[in-house]
Amino acid sequence: MANELATLRALTYRIQSTPTSQLPQHVPAIASSLATCKTVLSSPASSSKTASEASVAVHRYRTLLSTLLQDRTIQGRWAAIVLVKSTIEIGGWETLSNSKPWVQGLLGILTKPEPFSSKQLCIITLTRIFTLTRDYPTLLREFTTPSLTPFIQSTLQIAASRTTPALLETILESYNQLLPRHPTTFRSYLKQIRPLLNQIIAPTPSSKLSPEQAPGTRPDVTHATIEAARRLYTQLPHSAPNAAKGAASEEWQAAFKQAIENCHRVGDKVFRAVLEDWRPSRAGANTTGETLDDEVQDRTADAMSLPPWSGIFAGGERLVGLLGLVKSYLLCPTALPVNLNVGTLVDLLTRMFSLTIPAGKAQSLNAVRFNNQVSQEERENLWLLLPKVHVAAIDVLLALTQRTAASTVSIDAAVLDQLMWVFVAEKDVPEIRTSLYSAVAQLLRRSGVALPKSSVDSLGPVIRQCCEDILPQEKNNATTKQISTQTKANGGAQATTNADAFLSATKAKGVSANFTGLQAAAHALLTVLFTNVRSQYISDSLRSRMDRTAVLTSDKDAMVASVLNPPPSSKFGKPAASILPLLARSQSDKQDVEALMRPRMPVILTGNTESDAVQEEEEEENGASEDEEEDQFVGNELDTILETDGGNSGVDIAMTEAADQAVETPVTRNSRRANTVVKRPQEDATPFSPPKRARVSEEPQTETQIRTTIAPPRPMAIPATTLVPALETPVVVPALPTVAPTASSTSSVPPPKSNAAEEESSEDDDDEDGKISLVLGQDTDSESE
Repeated sequence: MANELATLRALTYRIQSTPTSQLPQHVPAIASSLATCKTVLSSPASSSKTASEASVAVHRYRTLLSTLLQDRTIQGRWAAIVLVKSTIEIGGWETLSNSKPWVQGLLGILTKPEPFSSKQLCIITLTRIFTLTRDYPTLLREFTTPSLTPFIQSTLQIAASRTTPALLETILESYNQLLPRHPTTFRSYLKQIRPLLNQIIAPTPSSKLSPEQAPGTRPDVTHATIEAARRLYTQLPHSAPNAAKGAASEEWQAAFKQAIENCHRVGDKVFRAVLEDWRPSRAGANTTGETLDDEVQDRTADAMSLPPWSGIFAGGERLVGLLGLVKSYLLCPTALPVNLNVGTLVDLLTRMFSLTIPAGKAQSLNAVRFNNQVSQEERENLWLLLPKVHVAAIDVLLALTQRTAASTVSIDAAVLDQLMWVFVAEKDVPEIRTSLYSAVAQLLRRSGVALPKSSVDSLGPVIRQCCEDILPQEKNNATTKQISTQTKANGGAQATTNADAFLSATKAKGVSANFTGLQAAAHALLTVLFTNVRSQYISDSLRSRMDRTAVLTSDKDAMVASVLNPPPSSKFGKPAASILPLLARSQSDKQDVEALMRPRMPVILTGNTESDAVQEEEEEENGASEDEEEDQFVGNELDTILETDGGNSGVDIAMTEAADQAVETPVTRNSRRANTVVKRPQEDATPFSPPKRARVSEEPQTETQIRTTIAPPRPMAIPATTLVPALETPVVVPALPTVAPTASSTSSVPPPKSNAAEEESSEDDDDEDGKISLVLGQDTDSESE
């Protein structure tokens, strides 16, 4: 608070100490520093010492601005207007509640012969004050409502004077903000506002009528002024009587219907040179216009009370202006919900699109029938006006799709076919191509996936022209033939040639390369074609052209769309060609391309931190304990499975010692992890079994290389309660003593055996009567060899 208070005092001193004639140069710096005093200007009055000092400083500052508003010099008043607006934007309710003297001073400036900039800033400041007080009913009742009436009166006088036409746009924009918030106050001034707007919403500067024949016309208005007037005209129904009871919605619908009917009325006169195939759905439509001196004109008063016009070019301007008014009706917000008659609007668009420039005698199906009562000059002038009318109609279509969203998807296919007719006939006009690209892209976004193949096939000319507009063709003038003329002079032949024809490097690009709007619309359409049209409906030649265009222009959006929507494979079992490598090469620095290339790349940690080392040690300890448990578990299970009666069997001493040594042999953890087989050592003194039964390798053994044989057990019956886990790593299995089958052992413990096991046991019994030492996993008879 102390810093802001010091800043406010410094600014007040700077304003006082600066000469009035030099204040405009200091105002930008003062206004920017004023933003740091928000707390001081918006804090309420208090009894504390700091608050009392702040209130004194604020009061002094406000009084200084009020004095400047009454200054004799233009510079002082201009600086006061700018500072008042900056203070109101920062101060909040505290500043607004004390702004009544400022409002009165600003209203006084509007009635004085001030410069254009002062009045413009004054209108902007008052509009801002009236808009901010809308949230505070007390302030609205105290000085906004009584001050709004003189403001409207003063601005209407300025707008009607025509001495400052540049202020007209500012006044109309002010009304656009204030009329929906104060419809009751503006209701008594509709009789003055409506005639003013009728002169602006659809001007006809090419009219052949004199000012005396068409009073009230304003041909000096700008495009921004016309747009502001159309927006205000669509909001006039808000000030209708009984608007709060729903009358505003009915007034809006009646005004919208009136604008469409006026479009048809003007179209009847402008299109009189041809016999239209379109049939009106309304009663009383007239397709012939009144003529005067072979000129089409409209002098009768219509329902909208628009100024009269004369001439085919003026009629085209009036029709384009009315279509722009219909577009404003669709785009401008309304205070209450309204009912939109889409049928009448689509009927109007169908009429506008049904008439196109005749392409020639070859296209007899689309030939236009001419009206022989109209001269050829007027008919040719109509061909010149049609592209502008079609551009305005396409803008209305875009507004309809934007306002109604998915409610009008059913008309997309029919409208798309009509747009293709217009494109084929008028594709040489850059404005037509730009508007058509935007309209086709909008329609494809809504219902492109649901379009049938016939509708997609009709898009072929649009796709080819779109690629050509993105990559304009270059024409080499050096390939043209040199034209020379022979002239005789003084009895001899003299040849004259064009010296520029010898320049082989001369090249000229297409005219479409100079239109940035056309380039942007073509790029947007190319991306939509990849995304919202089924790939199987696009031919291979068109798809190759689209991919080539996207790659050559480095259009990232189009290339990504092409990769995400690949074309169908022409050969069974082989994927279609993709431009993904080209995309990765040309757009490697883009994040979305990186995500497309590596969608699930895990995080790779570099370096070995302390936490990682601790985690590795814990994993090794857990692994070692698990290995020991597995060794112990497997040994117990094998003992259980192969267990026999030890009292009735003869034990092979050599095998027992070898088993003891295998158990005592250390097996490291690393050998298990490396899937290496650690084999038990064999001693030279170990006695072997009889030669007929023994099959043990006699390879020499070393101390570093230890070898043992782990043979699978013979097929034996396994109890149902015993589970043998499958081990991934080899373990050392100690050799078990073999037991010769005897009658006592067989009778005491009868194990369940399979058929193969029974046959083998019977053969072993018949072989020899003595005890035979068996090697685990080896055959015990010669027949099995």
